[in-house]
Amino acid sequence: MARLRMGLIGGGNIARAHARAHRALDLCDLVAVAETDRDRGRAFASEIGAAWHADWTNLVARRDIEAVTICLPHAYHAAAAIDAARAGKQILCEKPIATSLADADAMIDAARAAGVCLMIGHTHRFRKEHLVANDLLRSGCIGRIHYARDIILAGRETIAPPGWRSVTALNGGGVMMDNGIHAADRLLWWMGSEATWVTARLHHATEIVEDEDLGVALIGFASGASAILEESFAVPADRSRCDATFFGSEGLLRVTTWSGVGFARIGEPWREVPIPEEGLDGFEAEIAEFVAAIREGREPSVTGEDGRRALALIQAIYAAAQSGAPCDPRSLAETQRTSSHSREAAQRTV
Repeated sequence: MARLRMGLIGGGNIARAHARAHRALDLCDLVAVAETDRDRGRAFASEIGAAWHADWTNLVARRDIEAVTICLPHAYHAAAAIDAARAGKQILCEKPIATSLADADAMIDAARAAGVCLMIGHTHRFRKEHLVANDLLRSGCIGRIHYARDIILAGRETIAPPGWRSVTALNGGGVMMDNGIHAADRLLWWMGSEATWVTARLHHATEIVEDEDLGVALIGFASGASAILEESFAVPADRSRCDATFFGSEGLLRVTTWSGVGFARIGEPWREVPIPEEGLDGFEAEIAEFVAAIREGREPSVTGEDGRRALALIQAIYAAAQSGAPCDPRSLAETQRTSSHSREAAQRTV
């Protein structure tokens, strides 16, 4: 089977993580990199044996590129994705899909009109321990889920030295838009139910970011279950954690990212569940799924609509925190109609 010829839009840390995964997979040829910083872009392109472009429009115009991975600051996702779709490129876009629901809708519409794949890089769905947890929850090992708690607490060194992730105009918010989008997507996936209401409180405790660096949300689901989502950029480094706990009618399950999964049924001892050593994980599994979806002519396992649902939950958290009243994520579709995906609005000077 012919190798997929790809371009990377962006030359920062996440683009490098994708490049490393590509080298390990050996499914694609990285043809070109688009990066506005001349020195960084040329150095990165040289490292991976690719051409360098200062502007993504030149990259997506290339006829020898079939697909792109978008690894830009969040505010630029929509503009790059829409340009790529109009050029007929298949698209893997880093999370979040966009910084507004209007932009997310524009991306989904552009991909649909062009007949190209739009996959959102919610890489937590591809971690082995997360997949094991999802299979267990779907199997009913702890019965019906009544309550969950999803926590991602990171130290301030996570985003040091300060860069675009600290800037609200580029990131789309603070810790909720940054790490919280991971929790939003995986929580919706694990719960297997639509979020119907949110209450939230956000705090700006340090100068790490322009917006919130601490936040907590209580989320209600159509199933009748509820969940707590906690995020922070401001904990001491040795107190960082990333885990989720599910309380069911017949037991409890806990998944710890980068570690493992365990559960206990009522009246039974705790069981640690083996995590497969073989197979792909994280970025490699994500890219392999993207390539497979294209080759097989099917929807990817994480669609643009999935990315939109996670974004709607985060936007509902912001709306609830601002108003002090519950917010239904489903209600935001009609209130966010102002798109900011134009290249002029993006002002691509990262």
